[in-house]
Amino acid sequence: MRRERSGLPRAHAAAGRGAARSPRRAASPRSLLPRERLWVALLLVLHAALAVWGATRNSVTFDENFHLPAGVMILRRGDFTGSVAQPPLAKVLYALPALALGARPPTEAAMASGDEGTVGESFMRVNAARYHRLYFAARLVGVAFSLLLGLLVWRWARALYGEAAGLLALALYALAPESLAHAGSVGTDLPTALAFTASLYAFWRLINGGGWRAWAWTALAVAAAFLVRFSAVQFVVVFVLVVLLAQVTGRLERPGRMWLGLVLLAPLAWVAINAGYLFTTYWGPWGALPFRSRAFHGLAQLWPGLRIPLPEAYLGGLDYMSLLGEPERVHTFLLGKVFVGSVWYYFPLALLFKAPLGLWGAVGMRAVARPRGARVAGVPAEWLLGIAAAVTLVFAMFFTRYNFGVRYLLPLLPLACVWCGGLLAAERVVRARRAVRAVAVALAVLLAVESLAAAPWWLSFFNRSSGGPARGWRVLNDSNVDWGQGLIALREELARRGIARVHLAYHGTTDPAMYGIDYVPYFGGTPGPESDWLAVSSYYFVGLPQRMMTSRGRTPPVRLDFRALWDRPWAAQPARCMFLYRIR
Repeated sequence: MRRERSGLPRAHAAAGRGAARSPRRAASPRSLLPRERLWVALLLVLHAALAVWGATRNSVTFDENFHLPAGVMILRRGDFTGSVAQPPLAKVLYALPALALGARPPTEAAMASGDEGTVGESFMRVNAARYHRLYFAARLVGVAFSLLLGLLVWRWARALYGEAAGLLALALYALAPESLAHAGSVGTDLPTALAFTASLYAFWRLINGGGWRAWAWTALAVAAAFLVRFSAVQFVVVFVLVVLLAQVTGRLERPGRMWLGLVLLAPLAWVAINAGYLFTTYWGPWGALPFRSRAFHGLAQLWPGLRIPLPEAYLGGLDYMSLLGEPERVHTFLLGKVFVGSVWYYFPLALLFKAPLGLWGAVGMRAVARPRGARVAGVPAEWLLGIAAAVTLVFAMFFTRYNFGVRYLLPLLPLACVWCGGLLAAERVVRARRAVRAVAVALAVLLAVESLAAAPWWLSFFNRSSGGPARGWRVLNDSNVDWGQGLIALREELARRGIARVHLAYHGTTDPAMYGIDYVPYFGGTPGPESDWLAVSSYYFVGLPQRMMTSRGRTPPVRLDFRALWDRPWAAQPARCMFLYRIR
């Protein structure tokens, strides 16, 4: 009878309770064969090169203009009000290379405003001479984050299923359009995926007899997750469900110690949050805080004396995210229509449209091609992967309420890659192994072809069944397509055609003049005589409302109707996120 690797590393494959010892006995990276070491290095170098290419070709995106100035303010002044949307850890790390290059903070007036848009615009103006260079330096931190996540994906899949599985998992991650898109930007989505995956990996080791050392690694990863994303609270649900399932099925050794370890994570997370905000803890009643969202304002009115010691900026961030999620503030573009409010089935469809066909094929094949072997002892990793994926999806569908992009599901990507690595598990039936291996490699190659065909505009990637990068904007939009990344491509297209000035409806927080574009802001109606050309961001093209950045600052929300142009051929589609038309 063959042993199975489907849930545990080698040390767990033997039958019997005593076999479920620490995952530290799993295959060590130090035992790498030279060929395996070479493939790991090549995949990581290729991933880094493609991500850096994207970082050089994409203009500063919508949210980047909030995150980097906020990190600079924290490092220079200990001021967390630059952008309270999401905790500060990733922002601070992104700001380090920018400060090393001499980034100047926003003006005093902007910093005093407490408005992230005002802060971001001021940072842009005072650093105009080196604007893109500062963001490129910060984006290299994102590349480092992504390389760490790739190593983690490889290590976990290798420990579970063997060397070939580790390489397959790494290849799927390294060449995925979504990982490449966010590796080359200053954002919180990729650090979230890294922190979440690290927490789950450490917890898997802990629940399978890892001891207090494994608990320490779990605590460290969870603390980092709480300092990167407000939604880290979903770990509570994942961990409790996995421990309950393990206890009910009799796979959990020493349940009392496991539950104690979980309970101890709560005060640790509280300390980490307060430490991350330099212990600017608010000890007063919540009823005295100036909450703006209906949810937090109602909570403060219901329990005005409520006191949970947390940093005021952290509470302000929770309140701000709740405000952004109020139904009348959320505009969802889905399947050619704009909805006011969130749509519960948005994220499953976004995954269906945005994930490459090679990855979908690997997921489908993994679902039916299961390894055969003996029942393993301990808690299978598939339980943790499956429950974590389900909780992440449910949270996005019913609690997040921000239908802004599939990037909110980015933590699913590394989990899917690890799981799909099981296609090349070492214990597969010999007769099927060669065929399964050939199909698995073919799917990885297909994913690579899809990704490279869209290079370097991975933010606007769609699989072919949903229209591909050129037509995907018809089914989804917002940061799935247009995050403001197309100014460099537009500038080059204008230069190639000899267009000196253009009418422009641009969706982003960067003044297009920062990239040398001479433009007339377009707010609707008949374009004036200044230019015979009109460029439109895909976001405005489908009818979504947003404030527009101009040389005079940001306007009130603008909503335009371009439906008459939807079926008219465009002259060019810069970065797959903008449309250029000759209007006369």
